[in-house]
Amino acid sequence: MSSITFSGLGSGIDTASLITQLVAVEKQPATLLQNQQADLSSQKSIVDSLASSVSSLGDLMSGMTLGSDVQFRTASTSDSHVSVAVSSAAVATSHDIRVEQMAKSQVVTSRTFASSAAGMLGDGSVTLNGSATVTWSSTDSLNDIASKINDANAGVSASVLFNGTNYRLVMTSQKTGVANATTFADAGDGLGLSDPTNIKVAAQDAKVMIDGTEVTRPSNVIDDALDGVTITAQSVQAATDPDTSVSVTLDTTAAQSKMQSFVDAYNTISNAINNQLAYTGTTKGPDTLFGDSTLTQLQNSLQGMISQQFGTSSLLDLGISVDKTGVMSLDADKFGTAMSSNPNAMSDLFVAGGLSHAMSSLTDLYTQPSDGILTSKSSGITDQSDDLQKQIDQINSNADALQSRLQAQFDALEETMSKLQSQASYVTKVLG
Repeated sequence: MSSITFSGLGSGIDTASLITQLVAVEKQPATLLQNQQADLSSQKSIVDSLASSVSSLGDLMSGMTLGSDVQFRTASTSDSHVSVAVSSAAVATSHDIRVEQMAKSQVVTSRTFASSAAGMLGDGSVTLNGSATVTWSSTDSLNDIASKINDANAGVSASVLFNGTNYRLVMTSQKTGVANATTFADAGDGLGLSDPTNIKVAAQDAKVMIDGTEVTRPSNVIDDALDGVTITAQSVQAATDPDTSVSVTLDTTAAQSKMQSFVDAYNTISNAINNQLAYTGTTKGPDTLFGDSTLTQLQNSLQGMISQQFGTSSLLDLGISVDKTGVMSLDADKFGTAMSSNPNAMSDLFVAGGLSHAMSSLTDLYTQPSDGILTSKSSGITDQSDDLQKQIDQINSNADALQSRLQAQFDALEETMSKLQSQASYVTKVLG
């Protein structure tokens, strides 16, 4: 249980207030250190935010190191017989395509049954594609058998069909094309699936003429005939229908969007540095990084890199300009003109020229988790703040000790004064 003190009852001195003031004086250095900690915290936030922006630019550059990353293509077709998707690997040109035959899945039906209930079949089995064997007995209904076939995962789907008079199983191959037609081998009380007359839809490959050459595939989706082009046959063209014209062109919109992403990522860094280093007539406080050599070094490195020529081209050739503060802007008209005259202009600069690799290496230098320049700077600020905290803790500990000593001393003084006053009162009473 803590002791009870009666401040100033004996001496008439406000000892509690006096102790509080003396302890506050002792803690004053800690307040100054806490202010320094607040400045360091602000500086660390600036460094960490800048490091995040630099890292984002690095990630963007890492995604622009291949020709396919910066060569954008789009495609259009003259009719709906064919649909086309393209990647950056597609050559910007035109193709004549004609669908002569659509790929189909094989459809086979079983013999007919008067009912779908159990008892329509005795013991029997069917082997699918020479590997999966499904068996049944008289206790199985047609739906039971269909479920067993589906559970076999043999590349064929089974369902029960009722035509108004009879029931039968319908077997549909899950993939189109002749090579994917399902084979059946009946045994016992079988379904008749191996009877060739029960093939209702024969498996069929797709046949497409591409620039006068016939291309045959098991699927209506053909993605390996033309580099970077995926052709999907939608319908067969009649003899009187013209060929489908497919045009593969440069996707300027996508290219410009990618370039604008680069500009935006760069400007985020440039603006953050300018906010710290630029002098606007007002002295910036210790909670900023005004005049910081690390930021100055990064600014100079970035500005030096974007002004260089990489290979045979530069950012200026693609409509990029930089103002006196280091902020980039993209002229859409100049960019469009440059890409029209050279569809590989972005690849020539970023990939073949090496701008992406150079910029990525620079960002890694500053943001590597272990020893990046900004990473180390942030860690250094944290260490400084930790050192200050140790000093603050020591000051507070000393102040607490001082408060305990003063409290004990003043308590002793009050006790002594109280005794003296009692003695004086007694003496006065005796002499009186």
